[in-house]
Amino acid sequence: MAEVIGLTPVTSQFSQQTTETARGSTALAEQQQHHLGDEPENASALPPVDTGHRAWLFLAGATTIEIFVWGLPFAVGILHVYWTNTLFPGYNASTITLAATLQTGLLYMSTAFFGPIIAAFPRYQRHFQILGLSGACISLISSGFVTKPFHLVITWGCIFPLAGSLYMPCATLLFEWFFERRGLASGIMYAGTGIGGTVFPYIINSLLSSVGYKATMVSLGVAYAIIGGIALIPTTRRVPLSRYGSGEPGPRRQGLSLGFMKSFTFFMGIFTILFTSLGNFVPSLWLPSYADDLNLTSPSGTALISILNAASVPGNFLLGFMSDHIPLQIVISISCIGTALSCAFLWGWGTGGGTLVGFCIVFGLLGQSFTALWTQMIVYISSMCLYPENVCKEKEGRADCAEQKTIRWLHL
Repeated sequence: MAEVIGLTPVTSQFSQQTTETARGSTALAEQQQHHLGDEPENASALPPVDTGHRAWLFLAGATTIEIFVWGLPFAVGILHVYWTNTLFPGYNASTITLAATLQTGLLYMSTAFFGPIIAAFPRYQRHFQILGLSGACISLISSGFVTKPFHLVITWGCIFPLAGSLYMPCATLLFEWFFERRGLASGIMYAGTGIGGTVFPYIINSLLSSVGYKATMVSLGVAYAIIGGIALIPTTRRVPLSRYGSGEPGPRRQGLSLGFMKSFTFFMGIFTILFTSLGNFVPSLWLPSYADDLNLTSPSGTALISILNAASVPGNFLLGFMSDHIPLQIVISISCIGTALSCAFLWGWGTGGGTLVGFCIVFGLLGQSFTALWTQMIVYISSMCLYPENVCKEKEGRADCAEQKTIRWLHL
């Protein structure tokens, strides 16, 4: 396990305080490696944290994967309208809605399923990612050949969530590549959801009107395979895997402590993510139908979805940057209160295009961008409850304690 928790000194271009923090991080990592008898032989050759072309290439690849894995679900409202009004008119809309919502729910749950498996078999990480990429491509292509609404529940709702195994390593390896700029890097990666949600509605609408439904889904599947395969190349580990494994003798793996299950902080974090996520997908699914019921053409439902997702791009940057410099509780409060007010007043009373555009902008900036705070929430929760016997003191040379514990937790 030491191969995923070791950190090396940060390059000299950082300030003296950051350098001292990195030295403290290296000392802790070396102590853990000595305890496990598993120090990488090429530790001095590790690429730098926060800087260097490999860190930014990793972020570019991870963001591209984010665009496809999460951007398509955030644009599902466009397909939902087409399925309901054109492909399966007269059928029970609840089955079609189930396919759209089941996909997103299982995609979130798949990360909890694949996370421990990938951590237990890190040498097969790339195999799991290829499995997820293949599953998503098969889902898209097979969805073009459905003849009944319940077929969509299988192809779109149940198979596409395999993409969670494609995405999961990107979220965890981010902790190896970024430290001082972790919040910003998380914001950039999570902004991929907004980018995908902005461009995919127009791409899907254009393809549907020009080549038809079947060719649209096949084209999406092929593009997913090609671009996703290229994006996999730079999404590698910063810290090499241990030389132990595959039956070779070595130190035994440390077990996962479940002491955090007794922590109030942990459950507050879980419920915060749960309730914000429950609300974040409602506009993405129902805004196109709402605009259609109001007979809005300027802006159309497609435009509203694109505006909503486009606003989340700077929103992810903003919330990620704020989480690096402002207490996390304040940033969470700003996001939740602003989002609630926009739903209550702008969408609640919105019957015109201008009001709905205003809602999309505010909701995208503050609500749909909430995922940018997850990384710092994990760091905060882990430092408070996962290892209570070694609670961090935020003093010189000890600021690295939280992220060390977080990396260790994510890879157990």
